[in-house]
Amino acid sequence: MFHLWLVPTGAVYDRLAGVIADLSVRYDGPAFDPHLTLLGRLEGEEASLVDRTHQLARALQPFEVRLKEPGYEEQYFRCLFLPAEPSSPFLEAHRQTTQIFDAQPTSAFDPHVSLLYGMFPENLKREIINALPADLPGTLLLSRLQLIRAGSTNPQDWRVAATLDL
Repeated sequence: MFHLWLVPTGAVYDRLAGVIADLSVRYDGPAFDPHLTLLGRLEGEEASLVDRTHQLARALQPFEVRLKEPGYEEQYFRCLFLPAEPSSPFLEAHRQTTQIFDAQPTSAFDPHVSLLYGMFPENLKREIINALPADLPGTLLLSRLQLIRAGSTNPQDWRVAATLDL
């Protein structure tokens, strides 16, 4: 199975990666790279998916996304996250992605940057949110696309199949 990510770069990537790493150590969760999933659960031959990823990268331009206040859910991969505003460029990128990959998403497009994976009590998630650093990025410039090969649901088994600049 594969996932298609949009990835921030530079200082914003470094800041988010640091927060994710800190939270994963502090709360014994898995480490993972900062990203916004553009399309998940892709099936197919890797070479074909890499070709389509190249096609998508040529079709998209870098764009900014505004992040909202941290949120949480009772889902492992949406334990603690920063919701992203589904701006027109972001929605258009998602539309082009579903067209190029001939995909029918299984759920509504709900872009976000996860900060922590796991299952934790609601009160602990609220405490974590209240203790998050004040300097979290408010906007992201998304200029990189990654195709991720997910060997399992464990982030340690995720490998980058392709990385392309928009």
